[in-house]
Amino acid sequence: MDLHRIGIKVPIQDGLTLPALDFIQVFHQWIQAHTLPGVLIDVADYSHVHHGPGILLVAHAGNYSVDEIGGWRGLSYYSKHTLPGDLTARLTTVCRLALQSCELLERETRFAGKLRFNAGELELFANDRLEAPNTAATETAILPALKSLLGKLYPGRDCKVLREPDGRERFAVKIASGAQATAAELLARLP
Repeated sequence: MDLHRIGIKVPIQDGLTLPALDFIQVFHQWIQAHTLPGVLIDVADYSHVHHGPGILLVAHAGNYSVDEIGGWRGLSYYSKHTLPGDLTARLTTVCRLALQSCELLERETRFAGKLRFNAGELELFANDRLEAPNTAATETAILPALKSLLGKLYPGRDCKVLREPDGRERFAVKIASGAQATAAELLARLP
């Protein structure tokens, strides 16, 4: 499978509700300080869109956002260009970038310990309906690479993987490890 436009979303822990606008200044600081790898370009505010993209940090290689797509808030990173390696390597790269962002946000002094991510759950999605339509065949093609990644992130755990059932939506799978995990713990397990 030649899928490159892929993303990972990590949910914010239930019960934590920071105003979406609080992320704007943080993302602007990241641009100025070159906090993340690659070229960071701009910040866009879509917080007015119900269950939308929230606060978007536009970058050359991919976009970061604190979004509410699907009715739940989390940090998403999705790639926009060709990634090196096989599908497992591409999933690992995207996951690492999402987790690095989560860890940076958790350490942000502005949030004073009020922001935590539940890295025991993830969502993988594809922004390429041509290469990855929301079908069982796509799930079958992605599953070996995804299981390889999950084996690194959650060793010894039997993760539940549930595909988005609505074929009109983009391909997405929700992953539940059944374990409590932090972004930092998962980052330490990635090569």
